[in-house]
Amino acid sequence: MASRVRRWHVIATVAVLALATGSSLVGLARQGHYRAAPGLVESYRLQDLTILSVGIPVLAVGLWYAGRDSPRGRIIWLGGLAYNTYIWASIAIQIPFNELFLVYVGLFSISLFTFVGGMVETDAERIRGTLRGRLNTTLYGSALVVVGLGLAVLWLSDVVPALLTGTPPLLATEAGPQAMASHVLDLGVVVPAIFLAAAWLFRERAWGYVFAGVVLVLGATLASPIGVMTLVLMAGDTVTVSPVAASFSFLPIAVSAVLAVQYLRSMRPEPQRPTDTDTQRSP
Repeated sequence: MASRVRRWHVIATVAVLALATGSSLVGLARQGHYRAAPGLVESYRLQDLTILSVGIPVLAVGLWYAGRDSPRGRIIWLGGLAYNTYIWASIAIQIPFNELFLVYVGLFSISLFTFVGGMVETDAERIRGTLRGRLNTTLYGSALVVVGLGLAVLWLSDVVPALLTGTPPLLATEAGPQAMASHVLDLGVVVPAIFLAAAWLFRERAWGYVFAGVVLVLGATLASPIGVMTLVLMAGDTVTVSPVAASFSFLPIAVSAVLAVQYLRSMRPEPQRPTDTDTQRSP
């Protein structure tokens, strides 16, 4: 299976980098861009800052090394695309309508289809080969289960009591129904992906190594915006954040960040493949 980054992958990723940079700069520089309560506006602007300082560099570095046929770079690139798919879907749904709405939708769409295109052309056996014997699959699979359960408990603690009492969740009452976007994305996509990665990793299936790397890079990249936004909301009075909710917000992303670093460090460099020139020179 092909593993090199195709030309359209490069063009689409560069488009995401350019649009994301422009959108975040507008959000930071333009007064009144976000039409929301002051506490939420502050969290949106800090989210823009973390996109510029973390999300964009991760995607750019991943593209650079993936373009040089690096398995480690490919995992970072795919994780960066997963992050952009997640963050721009969340922004398009959560942020009150403004002039950049179609830009948000475009960023979500381009990131999603580029991610899918990159995944289907990934050589999973090659990724597994760089980690074979160097990754404790039981440890990583168990840790992923803990991360998935942490996210599930975090959001279900909002949803289940509301369903039992027949009242809207407190978050939806305070910040509006669009604030439930994270519940939808995490419970509907992220948590199942984490559990799937764990199940495949326990069985040492090739795609388990790929999915594990991608979800860990996604979690590590989300650590900054989620952590910062949680702290801002806890300090303000716009949205109520309980100590339990705060704990379950920080735990999964902290575990993901640590495991992502160790996962990437565990990937052994591949031996250089002989070039045509080297082949011609050999006796």
